[in-house]
Amino acid sequence: MPPYIGFLPCRAGSERVPNKNTRPFAGFEKGLIELKLRQMAAVPELAEIIVSSNDPQVLDYAADFAAKLDSRIKPLPRPDELGRSSTAMDDFILYIADLVQEGVIVWSHVTSPFVRGEDYRHFIREYEACLARGHDSLITVTTLHKFLWDENGPINYNPHPIKWPRSQDIKPIMEINHAAYIMPFALMRETRDRIGRKPYFMPIAEDLAMDIDWLDQFILLERLARLRLDAGEQLI
Repeated sequence: MPPYIGFLPCRAGSERVPNKNTRPFAGFEKGLIELKLRQMAAVPELAEIIVSSNDPQVLDYAADFAAKLDSRIKPLPRPDELGRSSTAMDDFILYIADLVQEGVIVWSHVTSPFVRGEDYRHFIREYEACLARGHDSLITVTTLHKFLWDENGPINYNPHPIKWPRSQDIKPIMEINHAAYIMPFALMRETRDRIGRKPYFMPIAEDLAMDIDWLDQFILLERLARLRLDAGEQLI
């Protein structure tokens, strides 16, 4: 098996959560980037962990973490044209695909604060198992048994003859939650995507998949993180 390479993109200049990557979070002085590096550092399967950023604070902290705690951490300055909110994901994926010639990417985000080291190890084991079943990549998802509508009406259930079926009987829709994408770098170059041709969509629990996109989510998940720590749970 080619080496597993952790990958963390940390763009500077978040418009919805100022200083999102490094503002203190649940007792972690350097915030989400510190928590995520500690979580990924707890995964011995990772040969290295690339931190791609145009945020000087993130790059400085990653370099300090590498020097003091884990030499697998590799801070990588990102070109400014690939660090804007307007940057097309397609362009960024092509850039990532060329970073490593041989290896399997384990792409995650600092905004998934409850995905711990043991969870990444589980994802890697599931990836190896799904290869044996004919898949070529793994993407974590949240399955939604919810009443979903658009302007034309229900989109995931038939309101006839029962207008409101039991939610557990609704055909689930899969939401890609960005907790992890795992696939070979070579396949990324071929497909020009972070999902392969025969992906395995791995369901994970909502309390694991929760992520931070808005300031109120940052505040809420920080409170939840503190409650979990107070209850003796581990975040790493």
